[in-house]
Amino acid sequence: MFVGWVLRRVLAEAERLYYDPAVIQGELRSLEQELEAGRLDEAEFDRLEDALLDRLEEARRRSPAPPG
Repeated sequence: MFVGWVLRRVLAEAERLYYDPAVIQGELRSLEQELEAGRLDEAEFDRLEDALLDRLEEARRRSPAPPG
C-alpha cells in the first residue's frame, strides 16, 4: 500500500516537472545555446525545439484557466 502511494507521488512530481512551463522554457534557452555553440545542427535543433514547443502547448492545456 505504502509503495503504491510513493510511486504515485514520484510519478506526479515527475509529470509536474515535465510539464512545468518554466522548466520547458529553460530547456528551450539551453537548446538555443547548443545551436549557437555549434553542438547541434539546424535539423536537430528544429526537431528538439518542436518537441519542447509541443510540451509547452500541452502544459498550457493542462493548467487550470485563470479566474475571471
